[in-house]
Order: sequence, then structure tokens, then C-alpha cells
Amino acid sequence: MKIKSFILAAVFTASSVIVYAQKGEVASAKKGYDTYVQLKDANSMTLALPNLKTAKTAVDKAVMNEKTASDPTAWTYKALIYGEMALMDSVPATSKPLITESQSAYKKALELDKDGVNKANLDHVNGAIFSQYALNQGVKAYQTNNFADAYTAFTNALVHRPGDTTITYYAGLSAINSKNYDAGIKNYEELVKTNFSSNNQIYLDLSRLYSMKGDTANAIRIAGEGALKYKDAALATQEIELSLMSGKQKEVITKIAAQAQRDPKNKLYPYYLGIAYSTVGDPVKAEESYLQAIAIDPSFADANINIGGVMLNKGIALYNETNKLPPSQQKEYEAGMKKASAEFDKAFPYLKKASELDPKSRIALENLKTYYLVKKDNAKVEELTKKIEAL
Repeated sequence: MKIKSFILAAVFTASSVIVYAQKGEVASAKKGYDTYVQLKDANSMTLALPNLKTAKTAVDKAVMNEKTASDPTAWTYKALIYGEMALMDSVPATSKPLITESQSAYKKALELDKDGVNKANLDHVNGAIFSQYALNQGVKAYQTNNFADAYTAFTNALVHRPGDTTITYYAGLSAINSKNYDAGIKNYEELVKTNFSSNNQIYLDLSRLYSMKGDTANAIRIAGEGALKYKDAALATQEIELSLMSGKQKEVITKIAAQAQRDPKNKLYPYYLGIAYSTVGDPVKAEESYLQAIAIDPSFADANINIGGVMLNKGIALYNETNKLPPSQQKEYEAGMKKASAEFDKAFPYLKKASELDPKSRIALENLKTYYLVKKDNAKVEELTKKIEAL
């Protein structure tokens, strides 16, 4: 062999050894990390940690050497190793630099991994490690009532794990607790499009959020959608109550009646029917409905107040119509007054009971006072006037 050729061969061999040595650092980092994961999954953290430290030492050398500085696998394992270390560190001051290094390494690996060889590991870094780190920060912030920071952290977690229903719920809950209701609505609207396990409650909370913001139309829409989907009594009641309060009595009567059939022992549904029928001008059905509510619960103060009011108003209407009759229709006048008096007497037990069940109800006392005014019982009128003034 010629001397020159021997020297070239020696140089080539030495260079190969150096490159192999640096490739060996990447392999060492991979081996250390993989062993760490296996032991961690086996709940042997004491045995696992030394392997992670070994992997860190190896990967730091690999990414610093010019021979492997462009190796996407080296940067991928740096992202993995530093990310795991950040997850284990509960002190923000020391965990933050670690996750920042992991994020930088992840970005570098993405740029270098043209063939997608490391895609599975990079997806794990993004979808598992980064999201878990942000999730952990959110939980810590939430537990210390720092709801605004919790919302920010959970939102960051969703960047790495989009569509995760649990994180979406945490983000919405944190937003609501920080009084960021628009953000809460946004997250809850996303949740109700999924099969999240607690969606019946999410529908109810979302309806209440819209109601708080004065958006009654969306509050009713969401409550109705949830009630239909889950056959949920609380959602059905929410839809009914909001509809009654927003003047949609006629539209909601059928829904109240259907809900009353599903839950015949619930006094609220016939009571709500009574309100709806009263509002649309059907006192007969209103009276029937209130009586059904009272049959379920005789001590239901509001039902007693309302049925007393319905009967009282029927008597007043008859009384006023009769008073319009000319003197020539004396017989008709007497018959009309008799009917009016019968309605007043029919109303009295409910008027009296309502004032006893709820002695601080101005409506109950005013209705009873009206009865005594018609009956010309001045002593009772004066007594009730004093009670009303004292409220």
C-alpha cells in the first residue's frame, strides 16, 4: 500500500468513527428515553428517572455537534426528553425553561423531518406533552381561584389537543368563573355539538348564560334543543319559564301539557299551564290548571294566589257588566249580581288561604282586600290596608 493511500484511509476511518460516535449519542438518547417511558408506565419512577437524565446528557451532546445538529431524530428526542422533564417539575420557575426548550426543539424537528420519519413522536410531543403541560398549569391556576389564568392555560391546551371535550369544559368553566361569559358561551356551544357526558347540564348552564346576557331567544333555543335531546325535566322547565316570561305563552302551552303528562306529580307544570291560559284569555282552563296544581300540593301558595285572582276577576267582570244594565232590566241585574257574588264567594277560600300561606305577598293581600271591598266589609278593608302598608 502506498503511504498516501494509507493516510487517506486512516483519515476516512477516523472520520467515520467520529460520525458513528455522534450517531451513538442519538441512539443513547433514544434508548434512555424509551427505557424511561417503559419504567414510568410500569409505575417505577425511581428506576425510570436515571434513564431520563442519561438521555438528556446524550441528546444535549447530539444537537450541539455539527455532525448530528441537522438530525431530525436528535431534535425530536430533545423535544420529548425536555417535555417530560417539564411535566415532572411542579415549580413554574424551573419548568418553564424546560418546556420552552422542548417547544424550540419541536419546531426545529418539524423543519428538519422532511420525510416524516419522526411524525408519531412529534405528534406525541404536541398532543400529549404540550397539552398536558398547559392543562397542568390550568388546574393549578383554577385551584387557587385564578380563573382568568386558568382559562388562558386551558385554551392553550386546546391548541395542542383541539376538540378535547374535557379541556373544552374546563376552559368554559374557568371563563364563566372569571366572568368572561362570552368565552364561556363559546366553549359550551362547542361542547353541545359533541357527545360530552354531562351535556344535559351544559345545555342548562348555556341557556342560563344566554339569559344572563339578556339573549332570551338563544336561551330558549338552547333549553328547547337540550330538552328535546335528553328529555330532561330541568331543561324543559327552563324553556317553559323563559317562554312564559318572554310573552310566548301561546307557543308553549303544548309543551307544558306534554311535560305535565310525563311528570304528573310535578305541581309546576299545571301551574305554568294556568299562567299560560290566563295570559291568552282562557280563564276556564286556567282555573282547571290551577286546581290541578293545588290537588298535587294544597299548600302551593302561588297557585292559591293565582286561582283566587282568576275567580275574583271573573266576579269583577260580571259585576261591572251587570252595573251597565239599565233600570228597566232589574231582573237581569239581580241575576247578574247573584252570579258575581257566587264567583266572589267561590274565590274567597283561595284568597284567604293564599294570604295565610304567604302573609308577605302584596298580591295575596291586595286580592283579599278587593274581596272585602266588594263585600263592603270596611273593618277588614282597613285591617288589610294596614298590613299592605306595613310590607
